[in-house]
Amino acid sequence: MKASFISQYCIQGEKIMELTYQIGYDETISRWNVTAMGKEPFHSPKKSFEAEVNMEESYVQVVYPVREAFLKEERIKKAARYDGPYENLYFPFENNRIDLSTFLHTPHYIYVHAKAGVRAEEEGSYPFDLYTCGGVRVWVNGGEQACYTPYTRNIAGHTRVNLFLKKGLNEIKVYADELAERDVFFYFELRYKGGIPVEGSVEVTEQPEEIKKAEEILKSCYFQQDMYTEGEVRLCYDRTLLDGDTRVYLTSSPCGTGMQLSDIEHSEMTLKKDEDYLVFAETEESSIRLSRISACLTVGNYVVPRNLFVGIIPKSRIVLEPAATIGERKQQALEFLVKNGEIGFQSVITSLELLKGWNGNAEKGFDLACKKVERHDDCADFSLAPFTLLMTRYRNLLTPEKAERIKAMVLNFRYWIDEPGNDVMWYFSENHAFLFHVSQYLWGCIFGKETFTVSGRTGAEQSEIGKKRVLAWFDNFFAYGYAEWNSATYIPIDLIGFFSLYLNAPDEEIRQKAKRALDFTMQVIGFNSFEGVMNTTYGRIYEETIKTRLQVEPNFVSWVSTGRGYCTYYGNATCLYAISDYEPEDYEMECRPQPGQGVAMETDQGIAGVKINTYRTREYLTAGVRRFKPFRHGHQQHLMNVVFGKERPAIFYVNHPGERVFSGENRPSYWAGNGTMPWIERYRNLTVMVFAIDPNELVHYIHAYAPVYEYEAYACDGSWFFAKSGDGYLGSWFSNGYEMTAYGANTGKELVSQGLNHAVIVKCGSKEEFGSFEAFQKSLKEMEIEWNGDRSAAFTDSQYGEIRVRDAEEFLVNGTAVSVEPAKGFRFLLC
Repeated sequence: MKASFISQYCIQGEKIMELTYQIGYDETISRWNVTAMGKEPFHSPKKSFEAEVNMEESYVQVVYPVREAFLKEERIKKAARYDGPYENLYFPFENNRIDLSTFLHTPHYIYVHAKAGVRAEEEGSYPFDLYTCGGVRVWVNGGEQACYTPYTRNIAGHTRVNLFLKKGLNEIKVYADELAERDVFFYFELRYKGGIPVEGSVEVTEQPEEIKKAEEILKSCYFQQDMYTEGEVRLCYDRTLLDGDTRVYLTSSPCGTGMQLSDIEHSEMTLKKDEDYLVFAETEESSIRLSRISACLTVGNYVVPRNLFVGIIPKSRIVLEPAATIGERKQQALEFLVKNGEIGFQSVITSLELLKGWNGNAEKGFDLACKKVERHDDCADFSLAPFTLLMTRYRNLLTPEKAERIKAMVLNFRYWIDEPGNDVMWYFSENHAFLFHVSQYLWGCIFGKETFTVSGRTGAEQSEIGKKRVLAWFDNFFAYGYAEWNSATYIPIDLIGFFSLYLNAPDEEIRQKAKRALDFTMQVIGFNSFEGVMNTTYGRIYEETIKTRLQVEPNFVSWVSTGRGYCTYYGNATCLYAISDYEPEDYEMECRPQPGQGVAMETDQGIAGVKINTYRTREYLTAGVRRFKPFRHGHQQHLMNVVFGKERPAIFYVNHPGERVFSGENRPSYWAGNGTMPWIERYRNLTVMVFAIDPNELVHYIHAYAPVYEYEAYACDGSWFFAKSGDGYLGSWFSNGYEMTAYGANTGKELVSQGLNHAVIVKCGSKEEFGSFEAFQKSLKEMEIEWNGDRSAAFTDSQYGEIRVRDAEEFLVNGTAVSVEPAKGFRFLLC
């Protein structure tokens, strides 16, 4: 095998260089020349269809008529092998595949051409596993050798292909395509399964060593914290990699292959050779920002982007001195949102309520929300329901032009899948379904005598259908609660619907049901909040939900309700709460423990009866789900969480990454959800986890989110990790040991434990329970722990005695099996 890193050769007089790398067993062809991703609006006949609303938290495959039309066209079979120029170079970093996943609110046909080289020592057939979300055609040395088209939306397909390679360098070309429906996973991977190593090759027009150097510099970059509330926002890097001061370009949004700095807003800064970090921003001078920042270096014509996550949340903005009453805090909330809130329908509502007129942000928000509804964008329903207030509460503040625009968009909207359409709005989760029904009911009431053009029904007919659907939704909700339990991301969406009905429903029966739903939701928020932040297990999350948890909107709802919490940039539900007369009880106080006391809570959520368990003391809250779908592929479920330290609450959790890229778009992602879900059992301040990871998963390790900058003290001691925040303590034992990430994007935030099978013990404690932090560590290190390398474990706990797990089925405390009993409503136990 050729050992050199670089070779150079000429094509038609142009100097082309070759960047090479080794590909061993189970490694991928990771470097490609690619074209820009093609993107074309996809139009199909308007049709109605039938499908069930998903009553659980997991992803469901629903084939829309637009996908049926896409599949019939078989465009990939008509695609010719591409022999034109490849403008871009794909930079994989930790990713193992060509990943162009994105989000498009309306249906689009997307496609890409890619080219790579593979050098073989001998002629023959070489096995590869081909993975894709989408469809793929493969040519080798000019001849087609594979075509694979599973087209299962956002679910990867894979098949074995044997590529015939000649001795020496082989040219591999790929055409990949997919129909983008909202969030689209679009990628392909050729994973080598042969025993004889081969060499990967990609053509480059710049010096390969300079490209590699740029990649290594960017791999070393990391934000010192994921969430800044004060001080300098520092981007750190390895200065030993620099030859001198180096320009870096920082964008305010993530960038992909082929981006040009001229096409996106960016700032130019300098990585200095004699320093370890640059100051990206001063928190106190910044607006509230939850961002995937791209740090970019240039090598000739190539822009090399590295996507990183950071949240900038100035404490001075989000911490307001709360007024004495809910009514006064509602006024404060409106004033905050007018100045700091997201542009959208909330900027319209807050301006009309507070200013009695239209400011600049209200005008922008109105246009933005209307365009989403007019285009039938995904998530249009989030704005459509509360916009009913514009035709009732704020009708006198509308110009004739605005009123006419609202009427036109409402009458031409599609309210459910029994009406013909060719959009890809998502109808099938509990929050979307609810807001479609609320919109149909309320807008039908408002325009009762008008004809709704998509359905051909009158408004009165629409309203009657919508009312029945709203009532049926409530019947299910009151029977089972939230399918996406505790979701700090999606509970605010349901609140939009509840408050829209509470404020605007003409039927008192529905207003009362909305109030009952509000009461229940305020209980969920209160019972799962710790020191004003909703920190718990969630049925659905995103990376930012956890890392920048101060900015989840339930915290703002709590602040209005109790004076405890934080103001948030997102205020769609809060602005509706603020203009209503609704006032809840202080539910968080109902479960607050007294000194020396712990409070355990059990509740079932969703039709699947997900068993949620929390345990809190004054110094920590630990939460998890019990024995939930163990050893199955996950989605966006956050299965366990710990928050500890009353004065400066810190976080810790363990999951199995669902992809390799650190801040990617897939679900599950690296930090949000689990590739393979663990078996979990909870007992007071103990969480016991057993992992048996599917070997076909992308990542063969588990990890913990352990942002050490949040801890006052921490210690790494063998297989134990300990942390302290205030008078709250945490200890976590990893059967396979662990390493703290000390380089790159996750520096100082991650513990990695290698292997497919694991047992993990997570234990909380406090000064009240154990005395000093050192005494807590000593107590845990004295545990006698047994693990059989598979699904059974046993240990002694200084508080509870013998704990035993038998084959991830039975959980025993001092020989007595702990059963999983139904817990309708909220069941509390003082400990």
